[in-house]
Amino acid sequence: MSVVAVNLLWLAPGRVGGSEESTLASLRALHGAADPDIDLQLLAPAALFQVHPDLEQRFPVQVLPARWGGRPARILAESTWLASRTRGADLVHHAGGTVPPRRSRPCVLTLHDLQPLERRATHGRIKRAYLGLAVPRSVAAARVVVVPSRFVRDSVVERFGTDPAKVHVVPHGISVPAPPPERDVEDVRRRHRLDGPVVLYPAITYPHKNHAVLVEAFAAVLRQHPATVLVLTGGASGEEEALAQQVDRLGVASSVRRLGRVPAEELGALYQAATVVAVPSRYEGFGLPAAEAMAHGRPLVAARATALPEVVGDAGVLVDPDDVEGWASALAHLLDDPGERSRLAAAGQEQAAGFSWAANAAGLLAAYRRALSGPEP
Repeated sequence: MSVVAVNLLWLAPGRVGGSEESTLASLRALHGAADPDIDLQLLAPAALFQVHPDLEQRFPVQVLPARWGGRPARILAESTWLASRTRGADLVHHAGGTVPPRRSRPCVLTLHDLQPLERRATHGRIKRAYLGLAVPRSVAAARVVVVPSRFVRDSVVERFGTDPAKVHVVPHGISVPAPPPERDVEDVRRRHRLDGPVVLYPAITYPHKNHAVLVEAFAAVLRQHPATVLVLTGGASGEEEALAQQVDRLGVASSVRRLGRVPAEELGALYQAATVVAVPSRYEGFGLPAAEAMAHGRPLVAARATALPEVVGDAGVLVDPDDVEGWASALAHLLDDPGERSRLAAAGQEQAAGFSWAANAAGLLAAYRRALSGPEP
């Protein structure tokens, strides 16, 4: 049996967006796959197991001592504490996008995207400088690089000259949800005053999530559909203040619900309450909100950008991310056409069914086997 240690020191719960959800769901799927030839062990800060206690019940774990709190200390811990604790492993999976400079064992790297290197406005100068050095070094150091889409694979190959055979596409899985009870859907409608058609966008207010274009388009939609409500969920980040100012400037505050981060159960009810889901993001390595909308059977309008066309296929309406008129037209058309909404909802569920957690686990296990049998890069 081969021991694969998974480095989760980078995973601060509630702070890393969709990569937290996708990484932990992959681990749970790997546990369900129960491969007798691979023994997974997790190394992570205590906070992760406090928020997700089931991980400690499923896997052997090693907990990073509290003195290593804070990002700089965690980065240092990867080259010291982690290197020491993984000497007995056959392989280390660095699931957070970088490989530490000092390491004791061969490794696999998960690279969610290259956004910090390709979209300068989305990250601070210091982080861009660090990742500009760390990411290419990490790609070169790994025996296998795991990415969630062909878009990211092609970006890695083109930017770093990496052998395409070294880069494995392992799409995220999507859990097909059971519809929430109607009383839960009615409850979110009542509490959030969702009395008319609903356009939903679940995303943290990062710059690349492109809330501004959606809000501008929504203001135009209201002229034709004045009862429509725009629901924005997700935590607050750098564009939060600008978003609030834009909503006020356009005079649409009474039609916008900014709910912030909501529990998964409530988000599921909001999906069911949604007439249309919009995902105008300019950059996605995969696009979990789009895939989740399709899995929930919601008609989808998404940006024709990065990995979104690959994930959505023909099961949604694709619009240039900066085309305000195009977004307004696409949203208004779906609000007017229940038949097209039904067609897209069915097509989306079929498309989302192709992103299973079983396939995700099988892809990761194949990457591990390839790395275990391969030579050092």
